[in-house]
Amino acid sequence: MFKPIIAGITAVSLMLASAAPLQAQGLDREDVGKLLIGLAAVAVIGAAIKENRDDDRDRSTQANDTRQWSGINRNNDWSSLNRQHQSNTNSRRVLPHACLQTVETRFGNQRLFGQRCLERNYRHVSRLPDRCAVQLYTSNGPRRGYDPLCLREQGYRSDRRN
Repeated sequence: MFKPIIAGITAVSLMLASAAPLQAQGLDREDVGKLLIGLAAVAVIGAAIKENRDDDRDRSTQANDTRQWSGINRNNDWSSLNRQHQSNTNSRRVLPHACLQTVETRFGNQRLFGQRCLERNYRHVSRLPDRCAVQLYTSNGPRRGYDPLCLREQGYRSDRRN
């Protein structure tokens, strides 16, 4: 109900505004000076914001660097600087290579870490990610296990021993 009225008023106001244009005036020295000072102020504020953001990023990377190097050289032993720090969590992520099986399915050969083999030869089976669990159907029945590519993406690796 109000849309046609508002549209009519808008059309009339635009017609009257364009019928009597004001004479264009150039900028004098004072206006140009104000414009340049305003642009300079915006540039200074933008640079300060950018520098503040860069400082925050630098501080976070410095904190990560100090955490990274604090535990490596505990005894000031220079020979250990290039060696990787071994921890117990890494040993949990090494799967026995003997459990990596190739299974023939109707879609071709598929590789997986066998469930029963891992239960016998790997202590931390319960910690393996559930999203990597697979069940393949073969002519001998279903085989349960874990997808090796998925496990690799999750940080697990094989010990490469047969």
